[in-house]
Amino acid sequence: MADQNAAAERRTAAPAIATAAATLLALLQPCVGSAASERLSADEIDLTADLVTSDQRKDIHELSGNVRISQGEMSMEADKATANAMQTDHAHWTFDRSVRIKTADANLTSDSASATFVNGQIAAAIAKGTPATFEQRNSTADKRVRGRANNIEYDFGKGTVKLTDNVWFSQGGNEFRGDTLIYYVREERVVMNPGGKEPGRVNITIRPRSSGANKPAKETPGAAAKDKNESGA
Repeated sequence: MADQNAAAERRTAAPAIATAAATLLALLQPCVGSAASERLSADEIDLTADLVTSDQRKDIHELSGNVRISQGEMSMEADKATANAMQTDHAHWTFDRSVRIKTADANLTSDSASATFVNGQIAAAIAKGTPATFEQRNSTADKRVRGRANNIEYDFGKGTVKLTDNVWFSQGGNEFRGDTLIYYVREERVVMNPGGKEPGRVNITIRPRSSGANKPAKETPGAAAKDKNESGA
């Protein structure tokens, strides 16, 4: 009897979760007329989670368990997420635990994050961690771009990534350390301590390409020497 009751509860819960998820997807669409909706139809938002709790009156929606939101080539994943103001043109999401953000240009990981939806489009995200990490996709080994900081702000529309608080950044083997760094993803351009107003000094380590020091294989020369000695023993 207990097994039958549990099975009945699962059958009852499944449609409820599906309905709540469908409601969230509907709320993600901007209330700006049919023309805008037609533009979004080719770039729909897909949302999945193990559990969805939706409060329509307060416009607060909680998702937990394998949360994933995707739109085109962009996706955001976490163990838990909360959405606010979904019935407006500027919805706000928060993500907690094991956050992973992927775009056509880069990957981010963090402990927590927040994201803004503008007119149904994922516009920007702020990732926080100890540290949060950033890595540009589709870069060759000798031009690998990656970084870490306690705070990373990603403006998807502008293609800019701002790292603040205990910044470490590597571009093609060259390393940057400081308090604030802005990386223009599409231009592959770095601005460290913009405006020269932030506290602290900037530290840059440049590795000439001719030395080969910027190649990943040369990052741990001690280990390579140890392997060579052991093979000759």
